[in-house]
Amino acid sequence: MSQAPSLPRFSLALVALVHAGVFGWAGYALPWGGPTLFAAACAALGSLYLLLVALALVGSRYRAHVWRLTAVLSLAFLAYNTWMVFDAATYIAVLYGGLGRGVAAGLGAAWAVLVLFTLPTSVWGIVATGGIRRPRITAAGAGAAALLVTISLWRSASAAEGTPLPTIAASPEALLPELEAIAASLPPLGDRVTPSLLTREPVRCEQAPEVAGATAVISFLRTTAPPDPEPFRPTTVCVQAEPDALLAAIRGTLKEAAARGPMKIDVLTQVAPLTSAIAAPDIFQIRPGIDGLCRLGRCLMPWQLVALDQFTTNRPLDFIDDLRFGVDSRGLMAIFSGGEPPEERPALDGLTRITTWSLMLDANGTPRSIPRLRDQELPLTERTLSRALILAERHILHAQAPDGRFRYLLDPYSGAVSWRGFAVPRQAGTTLALCEVGTPREEVRQAVRKSLAMLTSIEEQVGDLGAIAPRRGNKPPPATGLGNTALSMIALLSCRDRVGPEFDAAIGRLGRFLLTMMREDGGFYPAYHLKEDHVIEGPDPLYAGGQAVFALSLLEAAAAADPEAPFPPAEELREAVERAMEYTARHYWGHGLYDFFFLEENWHCLAARASLGHHRNANYERFCLDYVTYKSRLIFDEASEVSPDLVGAYGFGNVIPPHNTPTGGFGETLAAAMAIRAADGDDLTDDRALMARVLTFLVRQQWRPELCFACDPEQVIAGGWSESLASPVIRIDYTQHCMAALGHGGRLLDLPLGAPR
Repeated sequence: MSQAPSLPRFSLALVALVHAGVFGWAGYALPWGGPTLFAAACAALGSLYLLLVALALVGSRYRAHVWRLTAVLSLAFLAYNTWMVFDAATYIAVLYGGLGRGVAAGLGAAWAVLVLFTLPTSVWGIVATGGIRRPRITAAGAGAAALLVTISLWRSASAAEGTPLPTIAASPEALLPELEAIAASLPPLGDRVTPSLLTREPVRCEQAPEVAGATAVISFLRTTAPPDPEPFRPTTVCVQAEPDALLAAIRGTLKEAAARGPMKIDVLTQVAPLTSAIAAPDIFQIRPGIDGLCRLGRCLMPWQLVALDQFTTNRPLDFIDDLRFGVDSRGLMAIFSGGEPPEERPALDGLTRITTWSLMLDANGTPRSIPRLRDQELPLTERTLSRALILAERHILHAQAPDGRFRYLLDPYSGAVSWRGFAVPRQAGTTLALCEVGTPREEVRQAVRKSLAMLTSIEEQVGDLGAIAPRRGNKPPPATGLGNTALSMIALLSCRDRVGPEFDAAIGRLGRFLLTMMREDGGFYPAYHLKEDHVIEGPDPLYAGGQAVFALSLLEAAAAADPEAPFPPAEELREAVERAMEYTARHYWGHGLYDFFFLEENWHCLAARASLGHHRNANYERFCLDYVTYKSRLIFDEASEVSPDLVGAYGFGNVIPPHNTPTGGFGETLAAAMAIRAADGDDLTDDRALMARVLTFLVRQQWRPELCFACDPEQVIAGGWSESLASPVIRIDYTQHCMAALGHGGRLLDLPLGAPR
């Protein structure tokens, strides 16, 4: 090692220190719970880099040996994890029909970071300490490794494909007439309230699906006999027979025991044993809403896994509690065992992934094919859009408490309700949606008035200013954020035509508060200290800045139309709005990636639309149009290589189901941009096509009565939207945004777009 005296010292120590910190953090924080080979390797590399720091600082000649060892082990670490990434990517690509943009970007970004912290320093170290000394052996080893990797990738692709099961029809749609005939032969249910068909336990099959001829799992209402006080009980049975005899077996099972009513039928079409011998993470081995699971002859259907909320149980990063997606094997094992989840996360070995044709009969005996529990053939027409809005309005009205608050969470299957998590923006936003796209019924007006009264009841007054600031108990809050007041004021002004001037005094105080919250440059302070009566400085608040512009513009129009109202002068408001619009357009988002990256700026578009009749600003409107152009790239179309049921959604690929709220939010924003373009006389052909895709997705995602075979009968589920195809929970703001998108977007489409249904 004659090169040792010429080796760098301080530069090497600095680089090694950075690498020690990165690998030490990775070993501590990743990979998401529990000791693993990855964590141990990171800890070892971090320790070696720390040793290298010490040796470099003292100028030890042994640093050459340690540097070379660290370089070789880092390259081995990179090679191993590169194989892991490609192995996982192969499995996911085959299973999901393509990685999808989100997972591809995530895997690529993770691998790029890994390369950054292994390859450059390792190459530097090997070159500086003598280079490659046995090239033939190194080349042979690389060739052998390439062969092993190829075999591994083939094995992962085969594991993802699964084994097809015998089919009993050419397609799921071909079974619908048969199911309709079976339903017609059953005794009627009568006028009784239909109970939910949800069963939480796996159904037991006589044989494992992979060895049976053909398998179907049916949930239906079984007729009972005295002394059972209920004439019908929900039940789930597994029917197995040879493929050409399965329909007859289903018919016989139902004719003996079932009443005509809601019915869920899953015909198993594919099986694939799960294994920990592949690199794909557990969370990606089971597709939400598509795959079910079997273990030792007991099976859970895809819809049951969704109903039991099994696809939001995994926490990939323990230090981010709200980041939840994918399955957690502990919860799955608890369902199959009927006991408590184990403390350690077990491997998925022993579980078999199943794929099914998802069919149902509604209460009237009408058959449907409903992959992922949604009718993917429902067209967007004037009738379906109007019905969706009516159902959404009804859902929201039933979600309101006597004190005016709107419920926070609702589980459509269990009926569990939560009022915890109340937030002013959700309350005000839901009220805004009712006022903007709700019907003119008196019931709606009363609901709006109760909500506005509730919002103004939590106003805190400081002199002639008023701020919306919810209390905890009876103690006044020390401070409040900008958004609470801004969005409440939007609701108050947008609903003024429905409720009259009852809240004008509060609107005036809130308006003066927003003027106080404006900086000289046109931006807004994020919060206000109520107790000490001063603004709290900080960066531009997300969402709230656009809400403040929206509120002040609405107030400007109201003040100009009604000079006698207790509002700030219209001219003062006009100057403030102009300043805020110019700041947003010219300074707020000025960076080199302007064309490629924005955060959530929907409210600025809604503000620009609200200002069309009284305060136009070309730069501000252009900001909105640029933002919508960027967001449009994230809406799936027919060329996006995603599942057909995801076309029109806002998302990042097949793997992680798109959430309905961002899609609804985009629909609202696109409607605002279309209104701006229409005011300028621009052609809206492309926008209308995009809007049609978005609204078609949202209409199909809405809970409708005929799809509620497993919904809790005591709650009004129909009309709401769940978080996604993978998560059943309904939140009031999910419904608010989707309803607003349908209302505003529908007005800009040339409906009807298809035959009424």
